[in-house]
Amino acid sequence: MEQDDTEAVEAWRRRLMDEGVWANKPVPLFPYPGSPEYTIRWGAPDDRAWERAHEHYLRAFHSFSDVQDERPLPLAEMELPS
Repeated sequence: MEQDDTEAVEAWRRRLMDEGVWANKPVPLFPYPGSPEYTIRWGAPDDRAWERAHEHYLRAFHSFSDVQDERPLPLAEMELPS
């Protein structure tokens, strides 16, 4: 969460990893259709709900996960026939 103290989160991760527990870096939350964040931003989901949420997610964040090397493609590109 954006409100989390980055230093406290990293200290917690280091503590876990020092004990042999793998802990990924926090990832941004996805405002999926039906979630409170989605409803606050766009209201009730419609036929473009997933596309809208995913487009926002890709625009808002530049990194997503320390276990993910590539940036996700937009849904429209993933849905193209091969």
